[in-house]
Amino acid sequence: MPKRKKKHEPEMLIVSFCDIVTIATAAMFFALVITVQEAVKVPVFKPTPKSKPTNKTAVYFECRDNTVFYIDKEGLDTQVQQMLQTLPANAKSGDIQAFVKAVGNDVVGNEYYRVVPSYLLTAIMALEAKPGAKGEDKVQLKEATSRFHVVLRQLDSTKQFAVFLVRDNSFEVFRYARKEADMLGFDIGWELLGSDEPVKFGAGGAEIPTS
Repeated sequence: MPKRKKKHEPEMLIVSFCDIVTIATAAMFFALVITVQEAVKVPVFKPTPKSKPTNKTAVYFECRDNTVFYIDKEGLDTQVQQMLQTLPANAKSGDIQAFVKAVGNDVVGNEYYRVVPSYLLTAIMALEAKPGAKGEDKVQLKEATSRFHVVLRQLDSTKQFAVFLVRDNSFEVFRYARKEADMLGFDIGWELLGSDEPVKFGAGGAEIPTS
């Protein structure tokens, strides 16, 4: 005959115990999922603005050492063409040694840049910074009389757009200069340059998108 429980004997609450185990297991599972997600998380990068076609002419600025330099490409192109026209006949006819010797004797450049003669053999105009050349920092860019603002005011935003060649130590000043150019109505393009990479212009270069 089965033993009857005493009237006041407590009963074991099996249902409540199971609920506790279920909740604890679920909590551990979600904690594991979150931990795995954090461990293998792939960084999400904000995409750059989509480019749009343009028939405008590019005007170049370099952002280096957190300062901005105006690259007067048109003026430098003119100097290079004038120098090439004055070369002796043997240098123009394909004599590489004569060409190197002739262009090596000419110093082509402006207050910020010097044209590297050796690149001219490959129809590329490469620029290196002149020692001691100083660009404009963010404080100077705020002034209406800065070279940056003077150049932009001389341009036509319906026919030209601003291109920034940015070194990896100069994104702060680039963001500020880009904002200033954008406020003046210019389309913007930019390209990242290596720390020791010369500024180069020539055939075969990639198109710079605008935003």
